[in-house]
Amino acid sequence: MVLTPFRRTIRVLRGFLTIPGAISLSGLLVAIGIWHLEAYLRDAHAGLVPNFLVVQVETARAVFTVSAGASMSALVMVYSIVLLVYTMAASAIGPRLLQRFGDDRVSQIAVGSLGATFLYSLQSLWLTRNDAVPDLTVAVGAAYMVISVLLLLLFVQRVSRRVSIDQEAAEIARALDHQVADALARSTPILSSELVLPEGDERTVSSPGDGYVDAIEPGQLLQAAQAVGATVFYDVQPGDFVIAGEPVATVFNDPDRTLDGHVIAALPLLSVRTPEGDLRFSVNLLVEIALRALSPGVNDTFTAIACVDRLSAALATARAERLSSGVYLDGDGVARVVSPTTTADTLFQEAFPPMRRAARRNGLMSLALQRAIARMVAIAEPDQRETMVAELRLLAEEVEASDQLPADKKELIGRIENTLEQYARPAD
Repeated sequence: MVLTPFRRTIRVLRGFLTIPGAISLSGLLVAIGIWHLEAYLRDAHAGLVPNFLVVQVETARAVFTVSAGASMSALVMVYSIVLLVYTMAASAIGPRLLQRFGDDRVSQIAVGSLGATFLYSLQSLWLTRNDAVPDLTVAVGAAYMVISVLLLLLFVQRVSRRVSIDQEAAEIARALDHQVADALARSTPILSSELVLPEGDERTVSSPGDGYVDAIEPGQLLQAAQAVGATVFYDVQPGDFVIAGEPVATVFNDPDRTLDGHVIAALPLLSVRTPEGDLRFSVNLLVEIALRALSPGVNDTFTAIACVDRLSAALATARAERLSSGVYLDGDGVARVVSPTTTADTLFQEAFPPMRRAARRNGLMSLALQRAIARMVAIAEPDQRETMVAELRLLAEEVEASDQLPADKKELIGRIENTLEQYARPAD
């Protein structure tokens, strides 16, 4: 696994250990800070603490003891719920969703707040002395407990929503919308297939290890390639799996091999796929949920239909904005870094053919696919309809070859033919 320092740092900071651990340890620091602040106020400003905050030493110890015990019990419960949700997600929705659950900020903050309350109470209990009543420390501890209770309620509400497959599909679709928006911001109206290979010296660069391509980070590579007048054509794109020694890029016009390090650094490899730079990842997640829902063991057609609807919306946006990512230009507008282009058509081919094949014997799902494609065709420009029209014709063939009742097949095929008559060009 090859990671840039930036990627490595981001992965550590996003982990389920780092954020809760940092919040928890802050409880120790706050307890020590409040204790010293209270000692200063006691010596310099005696009687400053309001009467309603004044407590006895025995009461303070009891409060800290109860707070530490309750927060630790709640922390154990939260971790148990998280593990239960992980198990349910892996079996009912899909194992690749576990990373999304682990990255959930609400769960991380809730766990961290309970840990902070526990460590704050424990540290305050240890610092409590008979000759000094910790009035302010007890008040801050009570605030910690109130915040922890509120975050615990928010956590429970969040988990209750996330165990819903429809809700999770909606969350994935929102993430896909953000990914499409980011890709559109980097999009160029140039397809990698349209570029002419440069003339001159060329060589291949091989992968130094095994793993999934997490992203293509062209920043420094663009500058270095522009400086030497070179061009880099990647043979892989985010989400592809490579093995050690496999050619991953072709470098043109760099006889001194000055770009080799930059080419590898711009292609971080991970042991698992992530959604950061991989636009196809969220598409594949929705397809996976749909295929699992259509399997005989689950037989949940409406969940699959929800995935189709979400995908149609995201792909319609990508098509309307003419998504075309994979060609990176330098400051002079010259293509210096190129990878296989991702377009609305390539994402469509990732999503709809697998679902169409799985829906052969499911009339309800076939109808949902026809409606989704019809929606996208209706708002697409005439030159963007070819892939969708071809998929509609394949859908009609799937329906015709299925074992549905003749009347059902006739109705479905009639709907498809009506859409084709309305939007297919004569040349099609």
